[in-house]
Amino acid sequence: MNSENKILKPKSWWGNIDKIIFIPTLILFLFGVISITSISQHLDGRFAFSSNLLLKKHLIFCLAGILIILITSRLSLKNLILLSFFLFAVGIILSLVAIFFFPETKGATRWIKFLNFSFQPSELLKPSFIVVSAVLLGRYKLKKDYSIILNFLCLISISIVLIFQPDFGMFILIFAAWLIQLITTKINLKILIPVLSGFFTIFLICFFVHDHVRFRIMNFLFSDVGDNYQIKKSLQSFENGGLLGQGIGEGTVAKTLPDVHSDFIFALIGEELGAALALLIIILYLILYLRAYVVSQNSDNFFVINSITGLANIFIFQVIINISSALNIIPTKGMTLPFISYGGSSFISCSIIIGFLLSLIREEKNA
Repeated sequence: MNSENKILKPKSWWGNIDKIIFIPTLILFLFGVISITSISQHLDGRFAFSSNLLLKKHLIFCLAGILIILITSRLSLKNLILLSFFLFAVGIILSLVAIFFFPETKGATRWIKFLNFSFQPSELLKPSFIVVSAVLLGRYKLKKDYSIILNFLCLISISIVLIFQPDFGMFILIFAAWLIQLITTKINLKILIPVLSGFFTIFLICFFVHDHVRFRIMNFLFSDVGDNYQIKKSLQSFENGGLLGQGIGEGTVAKTLPDVHSDFIFALIGEELGAALALLIIILYLILYLRAYVVSQNSDNFFVINSITGLANIFIFQVIINISSALNIIPTKGMTLPFISYGGSSFISCSIIIGFLLSLIREEKNA
């Protein structure tokens, strides 16, 4: 009882928190504010709302993110698991609500809109499903019971929701992190092979059914298919930025990109802050990932290992997808850069991931 009370005290919280994860996270918050401030100055006349509204909303997301990290990082393992199951159920239900009761935006039904805010409930599935999956895989590893079937049903539920929205990129992201969880559990090949076969079947169906999926893949493979405006401008931004950049607010190429505040914000960073600071941002992400990986490898608790590595993987995969898209290494995908891109739903989701990591690491240290 005394140890639980100590965790709730601010001084004790700071003493128990993993600063190698927390401090880089705050620095990424700062880079996000700098980038959105620069973009806001360029948005006059481009939208129906005030250009300052973008920055104000981003600052609200930052405050909400810090609050979420502070709260979730104090959770016990039991409460973390209970919250994950709750968020998973809420994420599935609200995602279905978005599909059936809210209008399309940019050809997808992913968002629930309220006043001046929109929320993408499927973002809640990223951190929650990883923990739920770790619980079920841990039970299966120990008891060899029906838990693996429940795990598959959870993934199938997510897949159906994401494909009907559609959000193929999110499906790939969650499946990749889950697949690694499955492999680290040392699941029998008799189970793993049908899983991979099912994934490739879904991939082919999406390729032929969803025009935007086929277009992005074909456009990446064959440059003469479709319009390459965004990618060309993105690559020009990095060239224009050079090593040290043009300076904050001085970017001209990146700001011609329609999605510079979200999907292509790394192009803006490359142009205004330069390759040196762009590399620093990548290093900050790698520090978060490697720290989580090192801590997980020192644990003998399967749930902790599987949860930490799963959360770290889904976080770094999102980073890789965003940066690789901006650099034309992979087909473009509408996915934000954690803590830097504008987007409240992703910001909340990534904050939960960091909070969960801090909670798991603290519990592991105190075990």
